[in-house]
Amino acid sequence: MGDNLLLKEYIQIYEPLIASMQVCFGDKIEFIVHDVSQPESSVVYVSGNVTNRRLGAPLTNVVLKAITEHGDAAPDMLGYAAVSREGKNLKSSTVFIRNQEGHIIGCLCYNLDLTDFIIAEKLLKSIACTQPTQPPEERAGMEIFAQDVGEVVEEIIQYEVDRSNKPVAIMSKADKLQLIENLESKGVFSVKNSAETMAHILGTSVYTIYNYLKEIRNNHKFDAV
Repeated sequence: MGDNLLLKEYIQIYEPLIASMQVCFGDKIEFIVHDVSQPESSVVYVSGNVTNRRLGAPLTNVVLKAITEHGDAAPDMLGYAAVSREGKNLKSSTVFIRNQEGHIIGCLCYNLDLTDFIIAEKLLKSIACTQPTQPPEERAGMEIFAQDVGEVVEEIIQYEVDRSNKPVAIMSKADKLQLIENLESKGVFSVKNSAETMAHILGTSVYTIYNYLKEIRNNHKFDAV
């Protein structure tokens, strides 16, 4: 059975459960299914509207990072805190979907808008409980709900540039290599056109970015020997 067909069957099986959850939470919850084989336009199913994403929207940085770091062994992420682009506090979960060989082919995500629950926190404490909100300087760990994968890539790159505390114009080659290595560890360069975005931000050529990546990957290969 093809992975696309398997995802469709998964959606059909869980649609009644999704419908019952939406009767309970109404417009406070959304469900999204991603096809991870196409990270640039991974969203293949949307029910509800909390983050304003539509079919064809990209994977979030959090999901991309989990798959990059853990591969098919990526653990489900349940009940973590997130913030929408409009500033809504969310309670989110991501459950990975695997085929018969154990390969991750997609994921089912839900985002619960906690705005009204937080207002009534004492009454609804059990459902509104999340980890403390992360400060702005730690925003790289927060999930980015983008309409376009380019927004995700630019947000991650800009965070790493800001964290370096050095203007791009005076970065040495070593600085740029470290920056690109940090981004490589987050899975940024597995996304189409990310090298072009990086080249634009650093004011260099795409060819140079690919050379930096080659150097970093070769160094890691030798480190593993």
